[in-house]
Amino acid sequence: MIRKTCAVSGKQFAIDDRDQAYYAKIGVPHPTLCPEERERRRWAWRGKNYSLRKCDQCGKMAMSYFSPDLQNIVTYCEKCFQSEQFDPMAYGRDFDFSRPFFDQFFELRSVVPRHTSNAYLNENSDYIICAHRNKNCYLVDEIDECRDCAFGYNIQNCEDVLESIYVRDTEIGYRLLKAEHCYATFFSENVFHCSYSAFLRDCRSCRHCLFCTGLINQEYHIFNKPVSEAEYQRFWDYIFAGKRDNLEETERQWRDFLAHQEPAKKVLIHTENCEGNYLTNCKDCHDCYYIDNCQDCRYCTDIHYSRDCYDVNIYEGELMYEILHAGPKGYGQYFSQLPWFCKDVYYCIELWNCEDCFGCAGLKKKKYCIFNKQYTKEEYEKLRDQIIAHMKETGEWGEFFPTKYSPHAYNHTMAQRFYPENAESVKQFGMGWDEAWESKLAKKSGVQTDVPANLVDFPADDPNRSFVCSETGKEFRFISTELKFYNRWKIPLPTNDPLIRIENLWEEMVRKRKG
Repeated sequence: MIRKTCAVSGKQFAIDDRDQAYYAKIGVPHPTLCPEERERRRWAWRGKNYSLRKCDQCGKMAMSYFSPDLQNIVTYCEKCFQSEQFDPMAYGRDFDFSRPFFDQFFELRSVVPRHTSNAYLNENSDYIICAHRNKNCYLVDEIDECRDCAFGYNIQNCEDVLESIYVRDTEIGYRLLKAEHCYATFFSENVFHCSYSAFLRDCRSCRHCLFCTGLINQEYHIFNKPVSEAEYQRFWDYIFAGKRDNLEETERQWRDFLAHQEPAKKVLIHTENCEGNYLTNCKDCHDCYYIDNCQDCRYCTDIHYSRDCYDVNIYEGELMYEILHAGPKGYGQYFSQLPWFCKDVYYCIELWNCEDCFGCAGLKKKKYCIFNKQYTKEEYEKLRDQIIAHMKETGEWGEFFPTKYSPHAYNHTMAQRFYPENAESVKQFGMGWDEAWESKLAKKSGVQTDVPANLVDFPADDPNRSFVCSETGKEFRFISTELKFYNRWKIPLPTNDPLIRIENLWEEMVRKRKG
C-alpha cells in the first residue's frame, strides 16, 4: 500500500497492490491526483448542456453540447463531419521536442473540426446528443437504440420513456431513476423487472404495485401490504386521472411513507465482489457507479460490457485507462476522448476505427499516425517511444488532458453535476464560467404558471402554445411526443420547462449517489 497526496486537493489517497499491478501492466506511472480529482478532470471535458450551434462548414444549425459562444473550436454537423471532403490528415504536423506535448496537441485539436453533437444515424431526432440509432427522440443525452423518448440521460434500448435517468431495456416509463427491464412503470427509482406499477423504490420483479419499497416478486401491493385487484385499480385510477391535485396528493402520501422507510444503502444487483453503487451483473468491480455487465474495473462511471478498465467515464471497451467516452469494441485505449472502435491509441480525441495512433484528432480508419501525420510501423513505434520519453521529462506522461485546455465553460460540463463549483472557484482549474447559462436556469419564487391543472383542459386546438414555467417564469412548449404520452397514461401536464425538469432529476440522482 502506497499513500500519496493529491496534487489538486491535497487529500491523501491510497494506491493498493491491485492498483500498482494494473499501472505496471499498462506501463504508466502512479497517478498524481486522487480518484475524485481524476474523475473531475475527465468530466470537465464532457459537455452536458443542449445548445444550437452553427456548422462551421455548411452553416446549418445543429444541436450541440458545445456552446454557440465558443470561439476556440471548429464544429461540423453530422453530414459535413462524415463527408469524404473532410480530410483530418490535412492538418498533420511534426512533433516539436523543444515544446510540451499538450501545448502542441491542443494547437492541433483547436483546428481539426469536431462533430457538433456526437449523434449518428438518428431519425427525426435532431435535438439529442451523444446518440446512436434512435427515432423520434428529444432532449436526451447518451441515448442509443431508442424510440419516442424525451428528457433524460443514459437511456438505452427503450421506448416511450420520459424524464428519466439511467434506464435500460424498458418500455413505457416516466420519472425513473435507475430502471432496467420494466414496463409501464412510473415515478420510481432502483426498479428492475417491474410492470404496471408506480411510486416504487428498491423493488424487483413486482407487478401491479403502488407505494412500495424493498419488495421482490410481489403483486397487488400498496404501501407494502397485499390488496385486492379492485383496491389496486381504485388507487391507480385516482393517480392516473390527469389531475394535478390528485398527483400532488399522491406525491405527498409517497413522501410521508418514505420518511418511515429505510432506503437501500447500495444498489448492487447480481454482483460478485463489487463495491460502489448502482451496479448490475458485475464482478470484481470497485469504486464504480452506474455500471453494468462489467468485470475487473475500478474508478469507473457510466460504462457497460467492459473489462479491465480503470478511470473510465462512459460507454464500453477493454483495457482502458483515463478514458472519456469510449466507443464499443475498443481495446487498449489510454488518455483519450471519444475513441470509437479503436485499438492501441494514446492521447487522441474523436477517432473512428483506428489503430496505433498517438496524439491524433478526427481520424477515420487510420493506422500508425502521430499528430495526424502518416508513418510506417517502424517510424511510428520509434517516434511514439521518443515522445513518451519526452513526456516523462515534462511530467505529462500518465496524465489526462489538463482542464485548462477543455473547450467548455465549467458549468457546461458534467463536472458541474458531480463536483459543483462557482464562477470564482473554477479559476483554479483554468476554466471559464457562463453566467448567461446560469441566468437561463435561475429559479424564482412565486411564479404563477398557466399550465392547465387538468389534462382535459389543454388547448387541443393550439398545441404549439407557450406556457410559463413555474420555476423560472420563462416560456416553454410541449412537444407532440410528450402530449401523446400524457394523454395515453392520464398524467397531468408538468408545469416547468424541460431543461429544468432534467436539472431537477440530476440533482436528485447526484444526491442519492453521495448518500
